[in-house]
Amino acid sequence: MVVENRKKLFLIENKTIPWGDWGVILWEGLTPWDEDKQCISIERTGPFTPKAYFSNDNFIFTKETKELIENSSLKGIDFLYEIEKKKIINLDWTNWNIEKGITNYLDEIYEPEDIINNGVSDLKLKQDMPNYYLANIKSQIHLNINKLIDMQNPSEYITFVDNKLDDCDFFTGIERIGCFISIRAKDWLEKYCPNCFNYYLIKSN
Repeated sequence: MVVENRKKLFLIENKTIPWGDWGVILWEGLTPWDEDKQCISIERTGPFTPKAYFSNDNFIFTKETKELIENSSLKGIDFLYEIEKKKIINLDWTNWNIEKGITNYLDEIYEPEDIINNGVSDLKLKQDMPNYYLANIKSQIHLNINKLIDMQNPSEYITFVDNKLDDCDFFTGIERIGCFISIRAKDWLEKYCPNCFNYYLIKSN
C-alpha cells in the first residue's frame, strides 16, 4: 500500500547523556561483529539497560519490548535473531552526579571502550539481564541533505522525499544513515520506551 503526501517523519537517535563518548558507551555498549557466526554480540554495562537502543547503527530491543511491538499495529519492523550477551560489566552508573566528570567514578580509563574491554564479565548479572533481539527495517526513504545549513540539528538540514512513500512506520535513510519513524511509532516508543530516544521532526520536501 502506498501513502501519498505524508508530511512528516521523525529521526530517532539514542538519548543524549553526559560524559561524551564515555556516556555513549555506558548507554549502548559495544556490538562486535563475529565473522565466523556472521552476527553481532552484546558487550555492555548493567544492571541498567534501555528497553530499546542503537549500538553501532544496530537497532536493539529487549525481549519484552520486542514482544510488545510484535503485538502492536506498527508496520515495517521485524527481528532477525536473538543477540548473544557476550560480556556484561556490573557498573551501576545511573545514580552518578552528572555535574561531575567521568574521572570521579572511573579510574585508569584511557578510552571510552576501556569501560567494556577492561571490565570483568559478571556471570550472574549476565543471566539476570534481559535477552536482546536485533531489529530489521526493510523500507528505505530518500532524503535531501542541505549541507549549507548548521549540521547540529537534523530537523534543520534534512527533508524526506514523500513521493509514493509506503505505509510502514519504520524506515532507514538512503542518503544518511538513520532510523526514521511515523508519528504512530513515535507515540508508541514514547509510551513503551520512555526516555530512550531523542526525536527530530523531519518534514517532506
